[in-house]
Parts: sequence; C-alpha cells; structure tokens
Amino acid sequence: MKPFKTHRQQLTILRSRSLNTGNGSHSMRYLEEENYYNVINGYKGLFLKKDDDGRFFEPEEYIDGAHIDEIFCLFKLDRGLRNIYVKYLLKFESNLKSFIAYRFAEKFKEPNAYLDLNNYSKDSRKIKAVLKTISILSNTISQQVSKKSKNSIDHYVDKHGGVPIWVLVNYITIGNVSYFYSVLDDSLAENIAKDFNTKYNRERKKQQSLLMQRKELESIIKIVNIMRNVCAHEERFYSKKAKDNRIAYFANFFDIDQELLRQGSLFTLTILLRAVLSKKDSQALHRELRDIFKQYKNCFASVKIESILKIMGFPANWRLYMEPI
Repeated sequence: MKPFKTHRQQLTILRSRSLNTGNGSHSMRYLEEENYYNVINGYKGLFLKKDDDGRFFEPEEYIDGAHIDEIFCLFKLDRGLRNIYVKYLLKFESNLKSFIAYRFAEKFKEPNAYLDLNNYSKDSRKIKAVLKTISILSNTISQQVSKKSKNSIDHYVDKHGGVPIWVLVNYITIGNVSYFYSVLDDSLAENIAKDFNTKYNRERKKQQSLLMQRKELESIIKIVNIMRNVCAHEERFYSKKAKDNRIAYFANFFDIDQELLRQGSLFTLTILLRAVLSKKDSQALHRELRDIFKQYKNCFASVKIESILKIMGFPANWRLYMEPI
C-alpha cells in the first residue's frame, strides 16, 4: 500500500515530474476540496508524455507546458458535462418508463400482469431473462412494502392488493428497465419504439420520418444505462466509451459517418439522444454543450480544446449534427 502523502508532498512529486503546479497555496486548497485520486489520477492522462508505442513514460513525465490548472479545468469540465447530460438521460428514462407502462397496461389489463411469465417474450433463449425480470419486479415491491416510511407501492398494496405497472416503474432503475424492455414480446416492444418515432416526427415534421425499430431503441437504452451509471458514480465521463454495433440506422438518418458513431463516445450518446428527446430538450442540450465548450475553450494551453473534443468523439463540425437552435 502506498504511504500517506500530504498535499504539499503530492505537489512536490508532481513538480518532480515536470508539471507546473503554479500557486502552491491555490493548488493545495483545491486538493483539500477535491480528492487527489479523483482529480490528478483521474485526469492526468491527457497531459502525460507517451513513447512511440503510445505507452506512458516510466516514471511518469508531463508534456511540455502542462499546468496543474489544466488538470483542474478538465476535471471541472467533466463534472459540468455530467451535470448537463444527466438531466437529459433522466428525461429519456422517464419518457421510456411512461411508454412502457402505458403499452404494457394497455395490452395486459389483469392485476399484477407483469408477474405472469406468459406475458413476456416466448423466445426460449430469453426465459432466464424473463424470470430475472419478474424477480426484480417482485423484489422491488417487497422492499418498498418493508420500508417504515409510506410510499406509493405500500399504499396500493394496502388499498388495492396490488401495484399497477405505471406506479412500479418509478421504483426500478434504468438497468432494470433495460431488462424489462428486452424481454417484452416483439409487438409490444415495437409499439414502444413507434411511440418515440411518433413523438419525434410530430415535433419535427421533416420529409424523412424517423422509423426506429426495437433493436435501435434497445441500443439507445443500453448506452444510456452505461452512461447514466457513470454520472451516478461521478466517474470520468468525457472519455467514456459505450460501444454498440446497432448504430447504422442513426448514422443514415442523421447523415453521419458510421465511424463517428461506432466509437460509442459521448458524441454517439448525444446523437442517440437526439432521436428520443423532445425537440425543445434536444435544442437545450445543443445550447448547453455550445456554452460549456466556449467556457472552457481558453482554459487549456499545453493541449487544445479540440483534442479533448476528439476524445469525446466530437468532430470539428459537430454542431451541424445537432438539433438546430
């Protein structure tokens, strides 16, 4: 185990590796507020020298002109990006839950229909996933009923002897929703995808209509689940990759090179969200990204903001692919 180091000792080590630590008092105050591991170890990679094979020098050495303030700026930029995206990830999650609950209740009207094995996909390859989904839903009800504080599930069990699907979905995670959607029968899953299509086409009224199918929506849910968890745990976000091969339709629809989306980068997530967010929210995301990139543009000297955008998967003309504002 590495021995404890004071903030002053940590800065001394960084200076020995050619990092300009600037005003020592200012840097120490920042390290007092933020965990050294989260800031330095989490964001130093962009500022470290690499050999011809792309491996970091041993021992570590920072690139010429690298300043600790740049690492702090990248950390703050990443936090800002998480705060921006989590709003829109949650909006998609809420919309998805609403569509799933409505369509499921519309098709299966009997109480607690979501606990019936017969109301899911008949694909034998999905039987374990179906059983897991039912178990998750049942355990969610049990956990909420066991809590001392009153909640909607507890109320419906006491008053009605069961919990409607439109109440239950509010208590399950996006990961569990992903499981739920993946085991629905094809007709139900396709209707939910069509709901998103209808919303998109009604608001945009373009010549070309969005015709996303089940597999494309599953791809969005999968990537959103990964990125949502990164935001929830405050992990490094800007460089996260969540690859999925089912991006061809979106590349064609939005007229984007497939290679740009195949990276599974933050740009990939941004384009996928454009397909499922309202026009208003999609425009708002565009504005917030424009503003935060402008805010941090002059924060970096040893590297360029364009290099950071490239890691995020954003091409130089990224705004052309966003919702017009």
